[in-house]
Amino acid sequence: MLTVNWTNPYAGTAGRWLRGNLHTHTHPASGCGTEAPERVLAQYEEAGYDFLALSDHLAMVEPPATRLALIPGIEWNSPVGEHAGVYAADPAFPRRAIGVSDQAELLAAHAETDGLLVMNHPNWILTPHYRREALLAKQHYDGIEIYNGVIERLQGYAISTDKWDYLLANGRRVLGFASDDSHAPCDIALGWLMVKSADETPVGILRALQAGRFYCSTGVTITTVGRDGSTVFVEAPDAQEIALIADGGVRLARAKGETMSASFDEFKVSYLRFELYGYGAAMAWTQPFFRE
Repeated sequence: MLTVNWTNPYAGTAGRWLRGNLHTHTHPASGCGTEAPERVLAQYEEAGYDFLALSDHLAMVEPPATRLALIPGIEWNSPVGEHAGVYAADPAFPRRAIGVSDQAELLAAHAETDGLLVMNHPNWILTPHYRREALLAKQHYDGIEIYNGVIERLQGYAISTDKWDYLLANGRRVLGFASDDSHAPCDIALGWLMVKSADETPVGILRALQAGRFYCSTGVTITTVGRDGSTVFVEAPDAQEIALIADGGVRLARAKGETMSASFDEFKVSYLRFELYGYGAAMAWTQPFFRE
């Protein structure tokens, strides 16, 4: 269940930025995973992460001891594909979702819970992941993966902002997520979430995610992001360029440097968001700011 302030998802944020990943596979629970849970947790600890979800395919893993804040979750899939991440503070719903075979039924059940549901890797070639019209027709999900790291080495395209902007421009208020979708050590720390939360427990982090108080990154670090009146702004010391994106993926402006601001008074658009570019393939994406 989302609690987003869509005019400014970052309003009133306290605490520090926490780094995490929601899409993680282990062996043997997921056939695609190559590492045991304890090894996966150790690798993310070594990489400096703060939170994680072990999201195995239709299976919940009893995790070993770790300093990471662990959010209960699974990767759900139907007999024909249709992968989605299902997360909740109470593991009862992800566990119950394992027995559901129809995605429409899953989405309807999710609407009655206090969890988080993310449509995974929309630009993976595997049918049916996900035609934009299909995403628009589906109801009761909270976001889509706009970056999925493992797709860098599979058929398809890791970035899915094309489908995100299509949804946003058509009135769907959904969040953008980045993940590793880690299957093996080579997939760790490809794409992650940076969540602003004073409560660093799994419940606190999940609530911050549901409120949209996070950004996505593959290497660029945002230090300041927000809104003042009609003006939105962002700052990232390691950004080389920043782009201002609006309805349907239109690039309204692009400038070199570490900061950018823009006013809704300048543009007749329904939302604005920032894309930031660093060295090489490093990027970051903010959540959208809607006019109202």
